[in-house]
Amino acid sequence: MRSKRKISALLVVAALMMGLSACGETEPEEKYVSPTFNTEVVTKEKNTKKGKGDKTTEEAEKNGDVEDSGLSKGDPVKASDLETPPSTETTIAGSYENGSYYNPFVGLAIRGEGLWRLYDAKAVAEATGLTEDEVNDLWYGVVSPYSVKTMTCAIAYKSDTGSNLIVSYINPKLYYMKSMTAHEYLELSVRDMKDVEVKNVNYLGQVYAMTEIPGATEQEGTRVQFAIRKDDLIVLLTYTLVGEDTLEEAADHVTELIMK
Repeated sequence: MRSKRKISALLVVAALMMGLSACGETEPEEKYVSPTFNTEVVTKEKNTKKGKGDKTTEEAEKNGDVEDSGLSKGDPVKASDLETPPSTETTIAGSYENGSYYNPFVGLAIRGEGLWRLYDAKAVAEATGLTEDEVNDLWYGVVSPYSVKTMTCAIAYKSDTGSNLIVSYINPKLYYMKSMTAHEYLELSVRDMKDVEVKNVNYLGQVYAMTEIPGATEQEGTRVQFAIRKDDLIVLLTYTLVGEDTLEEAADHVTELIMK
């Protein structure tokens, strides 16, 4: 319960950065039963929308202004090796299989193993303030992520400390910031924080904007954010590291997802 309260608080803080609201406003015609980690994802909407990439990170890569994150050196996961290969033709929110999370839209996989677990739709709903049906509708593509301001795709957490990783999408167009890049988003979020910078790093086979925000206390945790623009959405990976947990340890459970 404590870890859910911490994650809920973190989501509220992230929302306040831009005055975000995590609640979708579109009322779907149909509801789905909460998915389990072994449930095959079914959808009524194909998300094939294309948009602009992130010019800031593209230019940084071209100019050589990109650092090596030094993370996730493990073997990538091949979608073709999974029992139910994930696809953006079904949903861009990603899908769950055997306790792990796979997101072909972003190109990442999160392994739920050891002390690291993944929230199901009910737990994500409790952490975000949505209903379970609202989470399912976003996860299964009944409600498009392009029609809401933010959505939470996955929450992974470490059961003993409460350290966690949140995968979320932000739609800058609905905040009248259509052309905002991932780098600009992070710059805006840390603009009032002293000695916090945003840099570009190679991570999971792509160039992400990255920032690290120290916690005021050890229990509050250090927050490390990676952001990348995909089509018209900003994908945000937020690690919160509690106690003596390290980014390297948490990132060991996240690898690149290869679709080909």
